[in-house]
Amino acid sequence: MTLKTWAIGDVLTASDLNVYVSAQVVGTFGSSAVRATGIPSATAGQVSYLTDKDRIEHWDGTTWQPLPAAVYAFSATGPGTAVAAGSSALVSVVLPVSRFTTAPLVVGLSTSGAYFTPVVNAVTTGTATIALVNNGGVSQPATQTVYGLAIMMATGTAAG
Repeated sequence: MTLKTWAIGDVLTASDLNVYVSAQVVGTFGSSAVRATGIPSATAGQVSYLTDKDRIEHWDGTTWQPLPAAVYAFSATGPGTAVAAGSSALVSVVLPVSRFTTAPLVVGLSTSGAYFTPVVNAVTTGTATIALVNNGGVSQPATQTVYGLAIMMATGTAAG
């Protein structure tokens, strides 16, 4: 479906509401039962907000799924050996496999080390590998803590 951009002075018709607006807004509903009455036939990708659950959901073509589908705040300690200036070391973060059906997005990274830049190296449904890059001029201590979020946006699809 194409989207429509309105200009100042355009008339919003009933047909516009039926065709364009329902696909271009987030409908707010008191419950899933109220939504089922308001949206008897959802379109894949359509989004709604449920006030009783305080969350946004999207129609995946079969069922309404919460957005994001899963969130996990994590911290991990590593790498276990000192990291030389200009070098990096890997820290593995174990993710709860039962929560993620696809590899999640890993965002919001920070570290306890002032001279370290955390960089996502690899992500699977069960593990995120974070490279700690030492930007300092000297070797940095072996034990650092990495903090971040793993977010799966939709079930059964790519993470983002």
